[in-house]
Amino acid sequence: MNNKLPLITVLFGCLFLAGCQFLPSNAPSLTTPLEIGEKVPSQIKTESMDETEKKVVIAAVGDIMIHTPQFIAQKTGPGAYDFTNNFKYIKPIITYADLSIANLETTILKSKPISTYPLFNSPPEILDALKDTGFDIISTINNHTLDSGKKGVLSTIEELKSRGFLTIGTYKVEDEEKYTIKIINEMKIGFTAFTSGYITKNDITLNRLPSNGIKDQLNVMDMTNVNEAFKKIKVQIEQMKKEKCDFIVVILHWGTEYQKTPNKFQKELAQKLINEGVGLILGSHPHLVQAMEFMKSSDGKREGLVVYSMGNFLSNQRNEILNIEGTENGLIAIATLARNEKGNVYIEKAEYIPTWINLFEKNSKPTYEIVPISDDASETSILFHASEDKLKRSLTQAKALTKDERISIYSISD
Repeated sequence: MNNKLPLITVLFGCLFLAGCQFLPSNAPSLTTPLEIGEKVPSQIKTESMDETEKKVVIAAVGDIMIHTPQFIAQKTGPGAYDFTNNFKYIKPIITYADLSIANLETTILKSKPISTYPLFNSPPEILDALKDTGFDIISTINNHTLDSGKKGVLSTIEELKSRGFLTIGTYKVEDEEKYTIKIINEMKIGFTAFTSGYITKNDITLNRLPSNGIKDQLNVMDMTNVNEAFKKIKVQIEQMKKEKCDFIVVILHWGTEYQKTPNKFQKELAQKLINEGVGLILGSHPHLVQAMEFMKSSDGKREGLVVYSMGNFLSNQRNEILNIEGTENGLIAIATLARNEKGNVYIEKAEYIPTWINLFEKNSKPTYEIVPISDDASETSILFHASEDKLKRSLTQAKALTKDERISIYSISD
């Protein structure tokens, strides 16, 4: 991983958004894009930081889900799939971050048939694509963690670790540490991940599925009682403090699905975590982008960055299907860490890149590609030959949710 935040000049090919044969009958028809994109490579320029400066750039994205139309679209042969094209236009951003994080909202169990909603089990090739894109840490804890049972939980961990990923949120044995630590540029950064779920005296339930004896291998917090949820996470925060972490990141699968604003539970839990010294909270689950803001601790002595929901990074959820605007939108949250004069690590710069899932037909086949949107949606539309209207709406929505003047949209072009 490169420790230099890049300025990216993108010369992408022509892509044209339309509908999909899997969409409702009233959806727009498909149009095959021009082939220029295959001939014009991406050009990336990097702007070097002062070599005496030691900083860490963290990039994070939201939900990655594979619905039926997607694995059909990515099929390359009998039992073979390739998802790399989905990520090719955001790969430069992910690759040049020091640490890149994603939420995998599916299971990987090769002995079980591929399945989608309501119980997800995806081809392992999606992990190959994530590795190729440059992701480092994968959160495996969410409401779909138990979709393939105990075997699916363990298999997903094994598949990810065999490809060199760090995984957080689910564990192969009970006594594993429920957090992970990375040291980069002399900064010791701790990570933990939790999902909200139903907790009883003897078990936990996710997506109406019991843990089948592995509840102590899953980071699950109470989904209704904020104090109980906080106490569960606090145990791991205290462990990371004992390890003398300079900075703590908490990844949370929380909130209300298809709600554009964070609920009371999210706001109260975020405040408790910031009070406890958490520097960055990364949220997912609502399938819509929610607010991104700095929050001060109650005593005013500390602050942290809260990203309530990064939306859908990759899925087949769309306004044309669900009649819920924004379900094809995502957010890449970018935090640059630095040390201040007292030696404390803090967020020096907070940025974001709105993303949108482009869907079009190529060679009589639906194609999914994640599009990074620049501050000029018209420019992005020209670069990708995508719907200017949809990109503008996506950009406008993202800007409306990031009103904190200290948070800026990341420039993907000169």
